[in-house]
Amino acid sequence: MYLETARLTLRHMEEGDFPDYLTYATDEETCRMLGTWRPKNEAEARESFEWLMVHEKRFYAMVLREEGRCVGHLIVQNFPDIGKLPELAGLEGRSLTFCVAPDYRRRGFAAEAVGAVVDYLFEKRGVDYVNSGYFTFNEPSRRLHEKLGFRPISHPTVPLPDGGEAVGVETIRFR
Repeated sequence: MYLETARLTLRHMEEGDFPDYLTYATDEETCRMLGTWRPKNEAEARESFEWLMVHEKRFYAMVLREEGRCVGHLIVQNFPDIGKLPELAGLEGRSLTFCVAPDYRRRGFAAEAVGAVVDYLFEKRGVDYVNSGYFTFNEPSRRLHEKLGFRPISHPTVPLPDGGEAVGVETIRFR
């Protein structure tokens, strides 16, 4: 997938994106919002980046064209568990995870990128639905999902890397 929006280029993550990835992958707030462990140093971030590059074939950089910087990423996955819901029987869907670097948040980049990817998946790939989620404490993400037409379908309790739990909101948008 290669997409251009008004301000962004969405393309496969590349080795040269690592310095930008490092800035948000090691950010405590970013990791809290994603519910992932936080790499404690550059070596751990490198390991995470390389794992994603190898194992997530649809690991895309959000590149702000005017700066040439990777300001976040998206991961598009087949998510077989959500397909087990009765209302999704026989339908094809994708799951979308995304994050934006702290210095670039609340400037509309996530909405621009996610909106473009959802449109692409519906129009070019013919999927029937897109699933995405957030934690109840992440109000900006809730507003983004709502703005883009996603509706809540479940509220799972999710274990966190620190041993705690958080309530998540799984959402869906149909074509």
